[in-house]
Amino acid sequence: MIRFDAHFFDGKTSRALPVTVDFDGVTLAFRDEMDGTATRASIIDCSIEPAIGRTKRSILLPGGALLQTYDHNAVHRLERSLGVNRPSGLVHFLESRLKMVAVCMVCLVLTLFALIYYAIPHASNRVARIIPPEVTASASTNTLKIFDARFLGPSGLTAERQGEIKDLFANVTRSIDPGGATGYRLEFRTGKKIGANAFALPSGIVIVTDELISLSESNDELAGIFAHEIAHVKNRHALRSILQSTGVFFLITLLSGDVTSITSFAALLPTLLIESGYSREFEREADRAAASFLMAGGKGTAPFRKMLEKLDLSQPGALKLGIFSDHPETAKRVEYLRELERTEGGGP
Repeated sequence: MIRFDAHFFDGKTSRALPVTVDFDGVTLAFRDEMDGTATRASIIDCSIEPAIGRTKRSILLPGGALLQTYDHNAVHRLERSLGVNRPSGLVHFLESRLKMVAVCMVCLVLTLFALIYYAIPHASNRVARIIPPEVTASASTNTLKIFDARFLGPSGLTAERQGEIKDLFANVTRSIDPGGATGYRLEFRTGKKIGANAFALPSGIVIVTDELISLSESNDELAGIFAHEIAHVKNRHALRSILQSTGVFFLITLLSGDVTSITSFAALLPTLLIESGYSREFEREADRAAASFLMAGGKGTAPFRKMLEKLDLSQPGALKLGIFSDHPETAKRVEYLRELERTEGGGP
């Protein structure tokens, strides 16, 4: 026999009637002491809702009636005798003990930290390298159309000057990414709202503005900028930035192997490319590639450092768009390049 105190709700009114419930192994029975009405219900027609912390336990009776009680021990014995709600027993055990709740919260925070800083970046890197080229090509073409419509204008450089710069770009490309050199394309534009600037799109399109070319004083300065942007493309930085910002979806995509579903994002990529920015880690990786290229040619990092400083001074009020808006502070980048030259390039 199991006996416990409860409140009975008949399902028709809001009145809570105090009752004492007896369970004989088959039937729940209790009596309304005010009018003498007895209620009996077969346990197989009832259902016991899982426990939630130390809140009232609810037993649903036939016809919409309800029993509620704070006697968790009695209801737990009832559940054991019926063999119900066993999977929720561990949950209730954890919820009803403050120390266990605290431990679970710590575990949750650590799990989220591991997902954000390790699992999602790793998965994003994997997914970025298996996205079909057609997707990146379509996204890059559409992104360039948006830039042309809103931020850029036709280049005013002569065909001869464009040819010289394209030859320089091709040489840098062959050095930075010899295996994919043929997939890159240099586009010339007037900066309008963005002034002196250069940026790369995932398919290998690199846009450089007339203002940046006018700002440069040597091919070495331009080469450093090109090497930086080519490194972004080679290492899939733009795609990885997008994938990390939408990391949960792409983590599931990687685990499930459903690569074909990624193609449905081709229409969204242009907007995401404009809105996303490179992380400091990606910028540093691209800066390192530019520094290595220049140091390998005996130029040191000075041309690239000089160009960064001139760019920073040339457009204090210019609009800086998504994929190149989150550059670290120029002073820190310049110092990093100097340190690379001291440690790796044999500089003073």
